[in-house]
Amino acid sequence: MKKLIQSLSIGTTGLTIAIAIGSRPANALTFEFSQSGWQGGGEVTGTFTGEDKNGDNKIVYDFSDPDSNEVFEYEMSFFAGNSTFTDFTHNLNDLFILEYMAGNPDMLTISSTDFTSSYDSENVDINLGVISQDNDSIFTDESVSVTVREVPEPTSWIGLMLFSFGVYFKRKITANFFH
Repeated sequence: MKKLIQSLSIGTTGLTIAIAIGSRPANALTFEFSQSGWQGGGEVTGTFTGEDKNGDNKIVYDFSDPDSNEVFEYEMSFFAGNSTFTDFTHNLNDLFILEYMAGNPDMLTISSTDFTSSYDSENVDINLGVISQDNDSIFTDESVSVTVREVPEPTSWIGLMLFSFGVYFKRKITANFFH
């Protein structure tokens, strides 16, 4: 009888843990973006991680309203290529505005600066991408391109593994009990 109770406990515990861990949503997604066509060469590449918390189909970061921010990580690099500009990188501390319309790969607006170099993926006044350094600017008329980085969801795998172990040990104990 003790082995029967033990086998039921292991099976139930394994199933409960698997359901609890496996059903947790992984809502935050990581996006990769790039923009080329800059005068004199160069390319912008980067990533951001965010979640549409309010369900408006947009992921937004606004430094002036920290309570509404939906971006958790941001990094952008400009590789100057043949341009007279120097390479630079921005991170979340340099980000002013980011707005991404979910599901639309060319609807990303970014404004970031470290007060030495600035990047706007789409300047509202001129509808072009702008990079500025030392009071000089270069432009691009190419839209920024966004893709979702496929990241395996670890919680589902952990839940599945725990469930499998629970079933295995339950069967093993049950088999030993009846033999």
